[in-house]
Amino acid sequence: MDSNMRLASAFITVLLCAPVAAQEVEADPPEVVQEPEGFRFGGEIKAGFRWSQAQSSSIFGANNQVAGFMRTPHAGSSFEIQHLGLSGEGFVTSGVFAKFEVRFLDTYNRNPTSTDDTVFVRQAFVRFGEKPELLSGQRGSRFYTLFGMAPRFSKQTTRRLETYGLWGTALGRFEQPQLEIGASLGSHAYVRGMIGSGNPLFMRDTNVLAGDNLSEAAANPKATYGFGFPILYDAKVSEINVGAHPEKGVGLGARFGGGDLAGVDVLAWYFGRRLADRVRLRGTDYLGDLSVLRGAGFPIPTTGDKRHEWGVNLQAKASGLRVFAQWIDQDLAGASRYGIEAEAAWIIPLPGLFLVGESPFGNWIQPTFRYSWIANRFSAPRAYPRLAIQWPWKKYDFGIRMGLVRNVDLTAEYTFHQVFRTVDLPNLPMKEFVITLRTGF
Repeated sequence: MDSNMRLASAFITVLLCAPVAAQEVEADPPEVVQEPEGFRFGGEIKAGFRWSQAQSSSIFGANNQVAGFMRTPHAGSSFEIQHLGLSGEGFVTSGVFAKFEVRFLDTYNRNPTSTDDTVFVRQAFVRFGEKPELLSGQRGSRFYTLFGMAPRFSKQTTRRLETYGLWGTALGRFEQPQLEIGASLGSHAYVRGMIGSGNPLFMRDTNVLAGDNLSEAAANPKATYGFGFPILYDAKVSEINVGAHPEKGVGLGARFGGGDLAGVDVLAWYFGRRLADRVRLRGTDYLGDLSVLRGAGFPIPTTGDKRHEWGVNLQAKASGLRVFAQWIDQDLAGASRYGIEAEAAWIIPLPGLFLVGESPFGNWIQPTFRYSWIANRFSAPRAYPRLAIQWPWKKYDFGIRMGLVRNVDLTAEYTFHQVFRTVDLPNLPMKEFVITLRTGF
């Protein structure tokens, strides 16, 4: 680890000493969103350093013999271009808002393998009416309608770390084609509803790189990464077919304060749909939805084909403190699990440590801590292809993000896991360290 940390230190030094064009001071961190005037185009580039601890755990065959190993997708150190994103958003006319985002590479969101698309549309939707940002202190329109590729209304849309928590990975990580409607019920209450094409159920490693789960073969020439230690998660939509197994969701929320004042927002929500018998995903021979639960002949005990989840979100702010917490209970055809995810960050304004050209360097700093936990009410047979999906799991993320100059920030974060495989095996201490330089334009 010492050599890896020296590499990371050298990387930070190069970044901080690089020349930066003179720009205006960014007074607020990036989660403060200003209402756009007209339609504007932009984008971002992310590059960084990653170190992942090497770990492995056995995969068992039909005769209880070791048939292979789940391994860290890409252990060791690497400098990486994470992604280039191009986007546009704004009001195309009075009361009509549109947004799109296209990603190139997107190394940390390959779905579900390294052979996934290198160019894909992340968001593309049109909204009629105003939907205010949470804790903005604004009510927005009495009614609004949104149509297109967009995130679930229950998703944490402002992430203060580049990594994801366990539930941030497992549930609603990717956007989906949908129709969403919303309404304000007086000054403090609001309601949300949606119908859309559900994201297929599959499996993914919980760190930044997804494992290459391509086929039943223990070794596959197409694989760039190891299998990883996957949990069940919502993969990227592979095809748009709202009519076959539509997902429906409803939410009821209450908000108080916000804007320049302290505020709190509480949202209770529910989503449900039927799981398809099988869903084909690009880049893998494994099938999603019910097929992934059947485990290539060694199934998890299930009942029927219904999937549903409910939860409660809490978002709050006071002074520099920002809090997001979420309780989730999910049932996947009788295989159920539950848990929590909570994140706290503190925004500390800085006066500018020195000048880079004519721009103050060091505008704000934001330490962040996130805790996530998944407990399973189901168990998988020993020969299930990826036994990690049944492990009780806790994940701890520590990070600090610094606004360097306007539209440029640097995030350093450290992750460790508590994963207890069985009563007779010790904790699997997976660790990861990631540094990300984000440049917006």
